[in-house]
Amino acid sequence: MSYQYTAFDGVALPLYNHEQGHDPMASEPTLLDSVGGAFDWVGTGRRKGRKQLINLRGIYFGETDYLVDDVGDFLVDDVGDYLIVGNGVQMLQAQVTALREKKSVKGTLWRTRLYDDVLEWKTARLLQIGWPRKWDDHAIIGEMSCQFETAMEFWHAATATTTSGSATNGISLGLTVDNAGEQVEDATITIAATSGTITAVSLTCAELGISLSWAGSLASGSTLTIDCDAQTVRIGTTDSYSGFSLGGSHTAAGWLTLAAGANPIVATVTGGNATITIAHYNQYP
Repeated sequence: MSYQYTAFDGVALPLYNHEQGHDPMASEPTLLDSVGGAFDWVGTGRRKGRKQLINLRGIYFGETDYLVDDVGDFLVDDVGDYLIVGNGVQMLQAQVTALREKKSVKGTLWRTRLYDDVLEWKTARLLQIGWPRKWDDHAIIGEMSCQFETAMEFWHAATATTTSGSATNGISLGLTVDNAGEQVEDATITIAATSGTITAVSLTCAELGISLSWAGSLASGSTLTIDCDAQTVRIGTTDSYSGFSLGGSHTAAGWLTLAAGANPIVATVTGGNATITIAHYNQYP
């Protein structure tokens, strides 16, 4: 097993004697019945996945947890007995309770790549938790099962990759966004006005079929954020979607779909100067 689910929304998952499935998200069929055969309605394009269930099983084990000082020495009471945080039963209950409190919660599911301990994540919702009780467990072993649901097709790197540059009024700025993973559709674009009042912004890439534009009023010190995943356009926290549009030459499936490798983006601002940043997460199946 090259990966291991390790945590959800800040809670450690059961890892003793674990069983986990790490299949990539399935894609739905694209063939439709036609006269004398079948028709692939997607054509030569890539059919992305839509949703996935992730299942795992594992064991929590309750062990007595001792209090230690800042150098790792055990603490004792007046008669020399070790001080404890909790006994095995209490520690098992604490682990199970922490997980059960996340039931129905939408949060970050983390997996670890075992050969180098690199962390990757997806946003998921914890749908079900199973905990069959057996006498043989003696209240210190909890055999747990979890089921998660996610709409994210690919696992995201722990930190975002940012590409930025300084754009001058009316002069095209070239940005090369290096994507080291699979196709990205959830990048975020920020335009931080540094002088003047920006009245128009455009981002284009003929190779990728991208043509985005925005018109409005972006004063110096303000930031326009285009979230390509949530498909929102805001100045600060104020909605500014009315000024956003896709150009006639825009053919990409999303707003800013980044292919694997180097992606050349041309950005232009009108009316002032700005720092333009494109942030994305490298993603893996």
